[in-house]
Parts: sequence; structure tokens; C-alpha cells
Amino acid sequence: MKNKQIIFGLLFNGLIAQSGSNQIVVEETMFMDAPYVGEITTTNIKYAADGLYREETQMEVGSFFIRMAMGGNQKYGSILDGKKELRTIYNLKEEEYAQENFEGIRNNDGTPTLKGMENSFGRGGGNSNQDSNDSEEDESNDNGGEDESNENNEDNVGFERTISDNFEKIAGFKAKKVTTKMMGNQGPVLIEEWFTIDTTLFQYVSDMKTELVVSYGGKNQQSPRSFSEMMLKNQGHEFESVDGRMIKYKMERKDDDDDDGFTMLWQIKSAKKMPFNRSDFEIPKDHKKVDKLD
Repeated sequence: MKNKQIIFGLLFNGLIAQSGSNQIVVEETMFMDAPYVGEITTTNIKYAADGLYREETQMEVGSFFIRMAMGGNQKYGSILDGKKELRTIYNLKEEEYAQENFEGIRNNDGTPTLKGMENSFGRGGGNSNQDSNDSEEDESNDNGGEDESNENNEDNVGFERTISDNFEKIAGFKAKKVTTKMMGNQGPVLIEEWFTIDTTLFQYVSDMKTELVVSYGGKNQQSPRSFSEMMLKNQGHEFESVDGRMIKYKMERKDDDDDDGFTMLWQIKSAKKMPFNRSDFEIPKDHKKVDKLD
């Protein structure tokens, strides 16, 4: 079964790349509600086509004081153009962009010299055959879970884990739910994750980004495929797993009053193959070019 999926994925990726007439668009959202920070909602849209990759993020902060400290709500992104060998970062709010060529990045040991606004929210969706301890590329280091789990190892003394026998529809994909409850002196952490084996569209987007990052000498390590698995492995637990790629998770910690002390919800909203649109990989013409973004 796995071999058939791999072969189908390779054929699908090849057809997209050869035709040059299609692109994949994936939209994901992240909601976080935490003490002192309040609610933060982030929408992330990824575009991938032959030799092209774009990622655009919009962040909305509910707390007035936190929002003002961040300079208001943000909307920013980056574009990798393998044909022009050009990396572009931009800020839609300030209507500014900056660029550097791949050769300059290669001369800097594969590290981009231009720094865009970093994605600070945790995401999932790593590959099904990937080690859960891997973290995202330096350019968008959004793990958010490994250091916390290591720090709390002494407090986590046990867990409960169930895997549903049924499938649910998440963004049009059949997904199986895995529920993990981590016990500890600081209170239980409940992690709900949904996995799908229909990963072809997500894999194409991930592969295209990796291909472009590697072409300028960088490393594109993926996000953990599962936060519960990462935490359980760090604590030396043995556990049952499921195949596929995570397309939704919810993590919450209860406080002493059994209220939501911390909530994080991430999910894929949509993943589609669409006709190629060159403008999806270009910044607006009225944006100003600058040496670097503030």
C-alpha cells in the first residue's frame, strides 16, 4: 500500500512539473489563546509550482497591548524563484520588499542574509516517515514544542492514548483521530491530532520548497509530524502510531480551576490543485524595494 502511494506521488509531482500549467495552494490556520498574551490567529497560505514557492502569513492579535507592542497586525511573506534564482521577502502592511540572489546565499554558507518576519506559531504536518524530533528550517523555526517538553520531562509521569477506528472529514480529506493525554504535576495536557494518508498535494508543496532551499545551499528541515509523538519519545515512552500526515491538531492545558489555561489549534483549511497563475508568485507592483525590511 505504501509503495503504491509513493509511486502515485512521484507520478503526480512529475505531471505538475512537466506541464507547468498547474500549481498547488494550501491554506492553514493557527489559533492560540494563552495567559498574558490573549488570542492570536494566524493564517498561512503556501503556493507551489514548477521552480516556484511562495508563503504568505497574516497575523491578527486580539490583545490591544500585545498588538501595539508588535506594531499592529502583520501580513508578510517570502517568494523563492528557482528560474530567476531570486529570494524575495515582503511586508504587505508597509508595502515594501527586499531581494537577494541565490548565489549570494550560497556564498553565505546557504544562509539568507535578508531576514523576514519569523513565523512564531507552532505548526504540524511533517512527513509520515520523518523523525518527530526534526524542526523547521531556520528561516521559519516554528517548532514551539521540543524545548518545552524537555523542560517539563520531570513533571510528565504518564499518558493515555486512544486511536479512533473511524474516519473524519478535515478540509475534504479522510483523517483518523489520535487523542493523547499527558499527565503531570503542572496539570494534564490534552493533544488531539488528525492524520490523513492522502498526502500527495502536501508532499508536492513540501518537496518544492525543499528543492529550492537546497538549490541555494540551505537546509529545509520539516516540522514535527506529531507533537504528541515528539513529547512521548522525549520521555522514553512506547506508543502506538498511525500512518500519514497530520492535518489538524488541538493542544490544551487545564489550570487548577479546570478552565482552559492554554489552547492551541492548527489545521489545514484547504489544499487544491489549480491552474497556474504567475501573479501568485509576484509582489504588487506598487510596493517599494528596500535594502532590508525593518
